[in-house]
Amino acid sequence: MLYNSYVVIIASLPYIRPFNVRQCFDCLLSGPKRIVMDGNKKEKLKHQEMFVMRSLLLRQNQLLGESLENLDRLIYLQKSISLLSCEEIRRVLVHKLPHILSIRYFSLFLYDKSKRFLVSICHNHPELDPEIKIHYSESEIMRDALTSGSYVWEPDFTRSKYYVGKVNPLFKSDFFVSIPLMIENEIVGVLNLNDTDSGVFGIKNLDFALSISEFIALSLSNALLYETTQKNSVTDGLTGLANRQRMQILLEDETARCLRYPADLSLVMFDVDFFKRVNDDYGHQKGDEVLMAFAEVLRKACRANDCAARYGGEEFILILPQTHPQGAYQIAERIREETQTLRFSSGDGEFGVTVSCGVGRFDPDKMDGVDGFITAVDSALYEAKESGRNKTVASNWNEINLS
Repeated sequence: MLYNSYVVIIASLPYIRPFNVRQCFDCLLSGPKRIVMDGNKKEKLKHQEMFVMRSLLLRQNQLLGESLENLDRLIYLQKSISLLSCEEIRRVLVHKLPHILSIRYFSLFLYDKSKRFLVSICHNHPELDPEIKIHYSESEIMRDALTSGSYVWEPDFTRSKYYVGKVNPLFKSDFFVSIPLMIENEIVGVLNLNDTDSGVFGIKNLDFALSISEFIALSLSNALLYETTQKNSVTDGLTGLANRQRMQILLEDETARCLRYPADLSLVMFDVDFFKRVNDDYGHQKGDEVLMAFAEVLRKACRANDCAARYGGEEFILILPQTHPQGAYQIAERIREETQTLRFSSGDGEFGVTVSCGVGRFDPDKMDGVDGFITAVDSALYEAKESGRNKTVASNWNEINLS
């Protein structure tokens, strides 16, 4: 019975090296043997075990420390760039990103998908221009990152396919990383990193940089969306000029400034002559083309403090701070004359348009604020239209010298 029990035990044992069955039974029956170890050897093994354990603990502490440090840096950056201004994000990145990623140089580009252009938003390269705009095909490494939707990491840039045979003496190390910034599979830009003081950029550094790039992509996306929304709220969708609400606010600010600090403030109103006829004869799309072309004429005529706005339909306004009516009249005439040179194609050939202009100066003693100012200039515009169109009329002719 005992023999059978041992057979069962042996049958249930995992595979071991074959040996004599009788020896196996002898071993089982005799019981375990005490291993006699020399004292010095035992002490040596004990020290080896303690050394291994200490090394493992130190490594674990090191990894934990690095993880906590990286987490602190992530939180620090996230708080720093949770902004709704691209300009503020740019300023923060220039000052803090090199320290956070332990790199020396970086560049950040926004990607215009419709035109396939890369526009630099910020960088800290001393040899690069502050603003760079290139087609994405002009940078092979960024093009590959954009088209693949994945990072390009070259530990030794001089041995990569992107190397053009020139070493930049500015760099101490040869690695280069290009990371596409993505939000829900939509690429918003590219982050480029290169050079470290340590000369090493390993897989752990890359993993951390990828985590950082997600924060940057999210912050940039939010800021761009906010700025676009803000811009659309004050911009005319067709012409890109200020809309009526924005014009009203700016004009109120300028008239208030004139009341505090007496200065000239002129206003010009424009109306595209016979615009309804353009829509009827050539279609509304051609009418939109006319409005956009005239808006471009206004935009080119604007100085630093001027503001061009679409007042409504085919009517436009030009706000001219610190401008005497004589100067405003001359600006209006230049715009009117340039508009006459515009040509538009149609099925029957080409056609042109003209504009009528009304000019006026803000007079707080005679005008009841912004509404009174606009009414006076609108009256001059009405007179220009009623007297034959394609001309400029001033609300205060005594201030205009036509010679």
